[in-house]
Amino acid sequence: MAFWVVAVVAIGYFPLAFTYGWHFFAADAPRLQDHLQGAVVSHDFAFGHGSVVQLRAEDYREHRVVMLVHTSTGALALALAMLQFSPRLRARRPAVHRYVGRVYLALMATSMLAAYAFLLGSPAIDYFGGSAFDLQLWGLATGTLGSAAYALWAIRRRDVVTHRAWMTMNIAFMLTAPLLRVLWVGLGRIDEGLELMASLDSGASTLAIVAPGGGAIAFLLTQRATRRADVAPNARLQYVAAVVVSALGSLWLLDRFGRLPAEAPGAMVWAGHLLPAWGLLAICLAGAVRAGRAGQGIGEQRWRWLAWGAALATPVTALVVVAATPSYGLVDGFLAGQMLAPVTPILVAFALIVHTAAPRRRVRGTAAAPAEERAGTIVG
Repeated sequence: MAFWVVAVVAIGYFPLAFTYGWHFFAADAPRLQDHLQGAVVSHDFAFGHGSVVQLRAEDYREHRVVMLVHTSTGALALALAMLQFSPRLRARRPAVHRYVGRVYLALMATSMLAAYAFLLGSPAIDYFGGSAFDLQLWGLATGTLGSAAYALWAIRRRDVVTHRAWMTMNIAFMLTAPLLRVLWVGLGRIDEGLELMASLDSGASTLAIVAPGGGAIAFLLTQRATRRADVAPNARLQYVAAVVVSALGSLWLLDRFGRLPAEAPGAMVWAGHLLPAWGLLAICLAGAVRAGRAGQGIGEQRWRWLAWGAALATPVTALVVVAATPSYGLVDGFLAGQMLAPVTPILVAFALIVHTAAPRRRVRGTAAAPAEERAGTIVG
């Protein structure tokens, strides 16, 4: 079911992104994305003050070729990526799977390089959170290229587990493009007072948790325990500690939000960080408890590690907000923390999980030991 939801989002996004920017070359070309969000929310939301059209039109016009390359290759890459999740295709047509993968990598890399070109050639948006959003775009493009490069390196070493893990994360990063539009339109629909760019700031902050967290969860759900193992004796204590750490971080972040100007919308902190962070933590703790009750110590450990990534995301975010504020100001410093900081602890936890799940390479002719055996009987 989850795959079909993702597939609908990716394929539904294709015509919006593929045609975006055509009107800069031909005035009567369709503007599907702008008109769709105008129909769902309002004309003012899509075209008025605080909209992407109002804030970025001249930059997009000046760099229209770069933007056309970025949006069209990215949309096509994401649509093709859906084929790569088919077990039947991988099993029956491995050559097709490899060919589609190469085309996907070429399109994705082209799109990200075009994104770099646009960011280098245009200034940050002179609006609420504009500098922070540009920082996130730099980080997203780098993370997308980096995860793909690592996945390619892994498959050349015949490490299928690591390859699939980091390609899953790569596609989660690519999905931020359509999901961001869903979020900013949804928030604009819920709160009619929000301008598009303010909704975009909140949605981009949300995705700093949802994208890496969703990629990690998708990978964990594909892992099957090969044998039962005992759960670490202090597992429940760690669950409580993770909740306490996240709660303290939430209070710290709320304190920082309270220092922002009165016009800062509450959605910026609640929808932008606290609700997705606590949602991810709850999912991870539920997964850990379920695996523990089933006697799957290895699975419980992995879910617990991801729970710690989710728990640490909030205090790390508050810390980065404090560090960024002197350079970027109250608003952009706060948003920079929310848009960049949560990714790090979540990705560190994910990398640790993938490392333990991947088979060990052969040493002096000895067969690789399963990850479960390397972890021991009682998993800490």
